[in-house]
Amino acid sequence: MGEDKAWLLLDGRPLVARALAAARPAVDRLAVVVSPGSPHLERYRELADRWDARLLPDPHDYRGPLGGIHTALADCAPGEAALVLACDLPFVTPGLLSLLRRLHETASGLVTVPRDESGRLQPLAAVYAADCLAPVAAMLAAGELKADRLLTRVAAREVAFSELAGLPGSARFFVNLNTPQDYRDARGQEESRRDEECSVSE
Repeated sequence: MGEDKAWLLLDGRPLVARALAAARPAVDRLAVVVSPGSPHLERYRELADRWDARLLPDPHDYRGPLGGIHTALADCAPGEAALVLACDLPFVTPGLLSLLRRLHETASGLVTVPRDESGRLQPLAAVYAADCLAPVAAMLAAGELKADRLLTRVAAREVAFSELAGLPGSARFFVNLNTPQDYRDARGQEESRRDEECSVSE
């Protein structure tokens, strides 16, 4: 994308604020994982203060999402879990995250991870037990940085799309903003949605 995606605006809000709004009803406390070298560090501090969230510096520069997962898990107490949500999944809802939490609390696996409509696992909108810390650390040490590979090393509760398809907004849950075109498309979708809402209200 050429810039920190967290601060891209969608419907007037930065993507990171959309992620916090989606997560807050589903979790006991909020945290934002950020690179300590980020040029936006002060903005992140102000954001964390506004949301009563912890700011967690990620020591794993250039290690990708797996480093962020490790940082989140290191902040968990034994027996806790971290609900991990990437900020570039702007259409995830509190309903989805609350469902994942409920399923995780009744599952025997260490990870609760959904599949999208095409059947692809979505490890960046998933719940990780604190016991995942050691296997994640081992992967980082070995240079294995793909988060989905963790799911082959620990017991995982995979949530089929059919289990969440009935939730409002499910068709867009896993729309990922990776490119400028993705961002333009998402902005266009939000504008169309607002126009439809205005037409209905009129």
